[in-house]
Amino acid sequence: MKVAVTGATSDFGAAILPVLLDDPDIDTVIGLGRRELPIEHPKLEFVRMDIRDPGIEEVFRGCEAVVHLAFVVEEIRDKAATHDINLRGSRNVIDSAYRAGVLRVVIASSINAYGPELRPKPVNEDVYPAGDPDRYYFHDKAEVEHYAEWWLRRHPGEMAISMLRPTYIIGPDFSNDGIEQLTGPVGAFPRADDAAYQFLHQRDMADAFHRAVKQDLVGPFNLGPRDWVGVRELAAMQGQRMFDVPERPAVVAANVAFRLGLTAFSGQWVTAGETVVDSTRLTEATGWAPTLTARESAAVMILLQGKPLLRREDALERRIACEAALEPASEFVGVDGRGLEHVQIPAATGAVHAEVHAARRGGGTTVVLPAPPGLHARYLTPLAVELAENGVNVVVADLPGHGPSTGKRGLATAAGVHDALAVALGYARIRFGGTPHVVRVGDTTAPVSRPGRRRSWVARSRTRVVVNPADGLLPRRLRYEGGLEHLPHAYSARGVTSVIHTDRVDS
Repeated sequence: MKVAVTGATSDFGAAILPVLLDDPDIDTVIGLGRRELPIEHPKLEFVRMDIRDPGIEEVFRGCEAVVHLAFVVEEIRDKAATHDINLRGSRNVIDSAYRAGVLRVVIASSINAYGPELRPKPVNEDVYPAGDPDRYYFHDKAEVEHYAEWWLRRHPGEMAISMLRPTYIIGPDFSNDGIEQLTGPVGAFPRADDAAYQFLHQRDMADAFHRAVKQDLVGPFNLGPRDWVGVRELAAMQGQRMFDVPERPAVVAANVAFRLGLTAFSGQWVTAGETVVDSTRLTEATGWAPTLTARESAAVMILLQGKPLLRREDALERRIACEAALEPASEFVGVDGRGLEHVQIPAATGAVHAEVHAARRGGGTTVVLPAPPGLHARYLTPLAVELAENGVNVVVADLPGHGPSTGKRGLATAAGVHDALAVALGYARIRFGGTPHVVRVGDTTAPVSRPGRRRSWVARSRTRVVVNPADGLLPRRLRYEGGLEHLPHAYSARGVTSVIHTDRVDS
């Protein structure tokens, strides 16, 4: 099977391409874009091309499916050029695909095609996508759908065209002004009491597109989770100050700021949230279902942005949700987290996250490893796995404000550290029995209160652990007040085992 993907260098492309390339049924993926692809793969071919180019027909020839992602999303001043790329380019993609003999086209639409109106309940595909002529993105998404519907009526049964309407996508490959606004220190929305978002993780979005590539779907399909998060609730999760502002003055202010170059978006992006949708049609047609809830995705978005989850009830509980937040670190250290166990342990500071590694054999000994200040548990996972393979039960605990633990990012007070150690030890004692050992990985850890932007290794704890600079869960600023200095330390699994043996002899 051969598949072409327009807009391959976009954030959508970054999420979808790996899924297509991993499919053994797909032999070739042609990525089209106006700049070089950042990835290489033996099945991947790159073609530098504008979607308005008539030559795109030859690129599509021999393809079974075309995934159309190319679209002007980030606002530019020239709206005529924006509409030309979005509308004429999309029409050219559809017409060229048909002439090239393509069997199906999958278009990345958006729930914004419905327009900016807030509705009292989730809408399905029976609601007309009216767009909004005063908002280029909403207007163009709706117009592309209108052309596709017109084309399908003219060519019944000749080529399948599906239009997937994703809700708000988050994930490690998605970074934009909207996410910055949603996770900033201050939020401002017209109708803040009513505004809401259905946050969808990029893996769930990519799964839906992958399914659409391999079967004949026709027409529009909403693509989102079953729940949604109000903006006031989103603000409470992270300690953001939220204000209700009148829409018209906010639009005028945003337009002025955009003209002056102070912001990257104009008033065309000032809305009271998004339409909430029902995705039953897609589920019934393909079996697709989101793996994360909107609330879990919101928490992942907050953590990946380096912002805090402050309340115990917002802590990520499920393994799949924890792994979604830890994905940048997991890829960096080469850990497949599908079989790992996560727990959130109630504490005075909120919730303490821990990875649990049951011994593969034996299991008479248990050790608690507190992740060093400035790091989180995932960077100790390889060491914990090695210990578990050698018969040691391991609980790797994150300090408050570190990793998926709740609390202000990078803040680990002496009382908080003491509490985290106490609850981690209590959990280990109940889970595995006996008296757990506690070992600190690294050398002397001195109290620190200074900016600590992600470094190639964390000198402040002398762990020399290499980290991913793009890992949003690493605190941008570190304030560690002490609490680990009295613990025995080690640098490796062998060193931890040696400390455990010494403790046994001493006791």
